[in-house]
Amino acid sequence: MSRKLGLEEALDIAMNAELRAQAFYAQAAVEVQDAHGRDLLGRLAAFEQYHYQMLSELARSLAADGQFIAYQMHTMEQFLPVVGRGEAGGTLLDELKDVPGILSKAIDNEKIAGERYRVLAEETTDANGQDMFRKLANEEQIHQRILEDEFFSLSNRGVWGWSGMYGE
Repeated sequence: MSRKLGLEEALDIAMNAELRAQAFYAQAAVEVQDAHGRDLLGRLAAFEQYHYQMLSELARSLAADGQFIAYQMHTMEQFLPVVGRGEAGGTLLDELKDVPGILSKAIDNEKIAGERYRVLAEETTDANGQDMFRKLANEEQIHQRILEDEFFSLSNRGVWGWSGMYGE
């Protein structure tokens, strides 16, 4: 039997998941040899760290005065890559042995995160809260799509398709 989580508990779970995602991407960026792949995974690490920071800010605001915060969506290009910071918490090292394993794990993680934020948006009655969680869900869906495109590109063309690197 599943129980409905309170907002505070749901935020704690989401914040922990964002930290694990950041660590996973940062470590995966070390494992990937291709510069495009390292850039993409490093940017995802930075993006997930940003999500964690915003969720932390939200938790503080809710605890202090019960107010949701405004959230602005971002793009991958707005973040500089973070590579190799932290442990790959909750990640089986075998998943970091090859690029298909890394991308499969990342795609699954993004699906789960997007669904978590969609549920929070539906369960939240505050308009600002709904907006924030919908935007987070949308960003996770965009990440999922980018990763799926990379998986397809590598599987069918043998090269990374990501070209969001600065200076190119």
